[in-house]
Amino acid sequence: MLEPDYNRIRLLEPEHSFRTWMVDPEDVSFIHLQIFNEHLLCASYCYQCQSQVPPRSGHCSACRVCILRRDHHCRLLGRCVGFRNYRPFLCLLLHAAGVLLHVSVLLGPALSALLRAHAPLHIAALLLLPWLMLLTGRVSLAQFALAFVTDTCVAGALLCGAGLLFHGMLLLRGQTTWEWARGQHSYDLGPCHNLQAALGPRWVLVWLWPFLASPLPGDGITFQTAADVGLTAS
Repeated sequence: MLEPDYNRIRLLEPEHSFRTWMVDPEDVSFIHLQIFNEHLLCASYCYQCQSQVPPRSGHCSACRVCILRRDHHCRLLGRCVGFRNYRPFLCLLLHAAGVLLHVSVLLGPALSALLRAHAPLHIAALLLLPWLMLLTGRVSLAQFALAFVTDTCVAGALLCGAGLLFHGMLLLRGQTTWEWARGQHSYDLGPCHNLQAALGPRWVLVWLWPFLASPLPGDGITFQTAADVGLTAS
């Protein structure tokens, strides 16, 4: 059985930069050292990276590294979403959904004029199969461009909105996608504490401006659990 290394743990950030974490028992109290040791006992070993990794970390086969508090690998962005970039990812979903929805509303008058000029069946075919309508010569290039941009904006807004609702649910529950799939609720400290843990103390304002200074309370290595809160209170 592999024993965890209590003095040195090698791990990787979502930014793919190596980092070494040293713990000095003289700098922490007994209660925090006890919680720290319990987290290390829950750590796992990554055979791909050949390194001990902290709890909630996971290996990404696409990035070929271990990610702190790994949520998922976003193929659209081409990188993993983890501890450091989870907040910008949520803000990206929110702002992208808002912009795409706004563009769809702006295209509404043009679509209304097109609907009045053609039969509803023709408009439905144009919105559902714009390329086919263009290749068969049933619509002009301008009508095709309008339908294509509208379809893209509506589909993008729905996709970003669905992702935002899903990750908003995970955010309130203090879960990652991996933990949600396995039904784990060990890190659920309540909606307010979960929001602060993922977005920082100014979690209300970062939705409007993601670059606002709102430092995360943790380090991505140790996370408070409901049992830790009870132990600290006692």
